[in-house]
Amino acid sequence: MTIPSLALVLGDPAGVGPELVAKVLSKQSNRQLANIAIIADKDELEKGMKIAGCRFPYEEASDISTVVFKPGVPVLFHHKNSHPAPFEYGVATEQSGVYMLETLKKAVDMTQAGFTQGICFAPLNKQAMHKGGLKHRDELHWFAELTDFTDFACELNVVDNIWAGRVTSHIPFKSIVDNLSIDGVVDAIKLMEKTLKQAGVAQPKIAVQALNPHGGEGGLFGDEEQTIIKPAMEIAKQQGIDVYGPYPADTTIKAVQDLKLDAVVSMYHDQFATALKMLGFERGVTVQGGIPIPIATANHGTAYNIYGQNLASPSAFENALFISVNMAKNALLAK
Repeated sequence: MTIPSLALVLGDPAGVGPELVAKVLSKQSNRQLANIAIIADKDELEKGMKIAGCRFPYEEASDISTVVFKPGVPVLFHHKNSHPAPFEYGVATEQSGVYMLETLKKAVDMTQAGFTQGICFAPLNKQAMHKGGLKHRDELHWFAELTDFTDFACELNVVDNIWAGRVTSHIPFKSIVDNLSIDGVVDAIKLMEKTLKQAGVAQPKIAVQALNPHGGEGGLFGDEEQTIIKPAMEIAKQQGIDVYGPYPADTTIKAVQDLKLDAVVSMYHDQFATALKMLGFERGVTVQGGIPIPIATANHGTAYNIYGQNLASPSAFENALFISVNMAKNALLAK
């Protein structure tokens, strides 16, 4: 059976990323899921294994044209940071920001060239990335630029088998209503359906959340359900998408569990993400929804405060690896 190839990046070397990579790839079963191309400074990878107290075998390569993968043996593409200063650990710095941007760019280039079919990266720090030269507000929109993607994109969160997306994201709460539209809700629903299918869900069942308390109570508490959300759901249904709701925010999770729905499209950043993270923050994954190549990571941060202490739980990053591999496998089969 053909297995996919995956580009793997350590994330911020000043945080727990190298430790997480060491812990996850020390399991032989995880290494056998895909041909894994690690893009990293060899010293930082070795440091991560030392912190984690575990090792895994790997080979080194400098050019993709020379690589022949062996089962369960990742290949390391050594990357030396172009910024001359040494790394500082446990803090957000320009040095680590430059390193993150450079290694992620190599992963995107590798995947666009067809050598790998997806990307999994350990936690990033946006402050460091901005210090290192990131001009976008987050990595999602930078990935969109790198891949020439101009349609709707949004981070999707996953805990166990429940996915969550949103119509508006990193904007002030007071701006939410002004940024809601029928087209925007339709785009978010379509993105969720497309991504779920890429992840192997054949017939996605998607819940849509109301905006107002009690779903607006027929307009008594707000009319966005009547003027925006329900019309958007009707359009989605006409396009063959299986949508349910709109559900009030405080009862959505019950509907998802009772009806065994696959995903929720909410109207703003924290609306369903709060309930989802309560289900299992330590297991959560973030998928870069919409980007034309599969990209996933753990949903937590770099945890500077526990750097070097071997305290980082690998559960979320391991789940990110599973989802990345699954989406890369489907991308490979789709060719």
